[in-house]
Amino acid sequence: MGRLCAYILLAISAGACCGTDLVWPTDSKAFGEGEDYTSFIQPTASGRPESGLFGDTRNNGYRFHEGIDIKPVSRDKRGEALDGIYAALPGKVVMINRIAGNSSYGRYVVMEHPGLDVNVYTLYAHLSEIDPSLKVGASLPAKGRIGRMGRSSSSIPIAKAQSHLHFEIGLMYGSNFKAWYAAQKYKEKNFFGNYNGMNLQGFDPLEFYRAARSGKIGEGLSGYIKSLPTAVVVRVYTRDIPDFVRNYPTLTDIDGEECGWDIHFTWYGLPKKFERIKNPRVGAKGGEVEIVSYSPEEISRKCRRLIIVRDGQAPRLTKELKNILNKIFM
Repeated sequence: MGRLCAYILLAISAGACCGTDLVWPTDSKAFGEGEDYTSFIQPTASGRPESGLFGDTRNNGYRFHEGIDIKPVSRDKRGEALDGIYAALPGKVVMINRIAGNSSYGRYVVMEHPGLDVNVYTLYAHLSEIDPSLKVGASLPAKGRIGRMGRSSSSIPIAKAQSHLHFEIGLMYGSNFKAWYAAQKYKEKNFFGNYNGMNLQGFDPLEFYRAARSGKIGEGLSGYIKSLPTAVVVRVYTRDIPDFVRNYPTLTDIDGEECGWDIHFTWYGLPKKFERIKNPRVGAKGGEVEIVSYSPEEISRKCRRLIIVRDGQAPRLTKELKNILNKIFM
């Protein structure tokens, strides 16, 4: 399934009638050559290689990292990264932030990839520069140039030694994020509309690339996403049809009652599947939320806790999961 050549690392089939190329988003060839992740992942100042990976990899497992950090392969005389940053998949540019001080992501770009059976987004952050000719709405092929690797950020300064590309791939919670954000009364302005990172939930990019290389995306991206481990299934009684269902029909099972949805979440909050309720509780009212099932192993994390389980008590939703549901059903 995969094919390795100069820079096209992988060819993946995105369904019965749609094929596309997945490429590595930087100049590094280490992943394509089968090297260990320590050769291309940039650790934090801690020096721990896993700190640049996706998941509960920071602060002894208490801090979540939503993407992977890819280290540079070339630097100038001042030690600044020179690597080009490229579109991982064919798609269109939907958001450009050229002002580093507006976001902890620094200068960053978001792309949408409608050519797949699941409309995923990719995010490229901490850039030192964005190609001046790049415009919102522009179409890029796989390996189309986005900009140059860097260390821009509005928050904690990133040292030259930790210059990297922060790379994410994931889904959007919903199209009403601006209203949700305004309701939270955050002090920081939302400069990015629905493309704010809080509305884009990533899944592990490195595991996705590994799955594509080994041919496990052959039945489409939806099959891969639905195969991710389920941490909790939450039932929401409502007749509303959320944007997520409209935007991701291949992640939706509509064979059930029109009184609500069972939502399958990964441990970090990705809605991997929506399905109509097949066995509704008699007397249930609109707006009620229930925990249908959960995996003790998947919810036993120090960060991104979605439910609270205590001996002798019914499991309950955390504020984090309530916020996710509000973003979905806003």
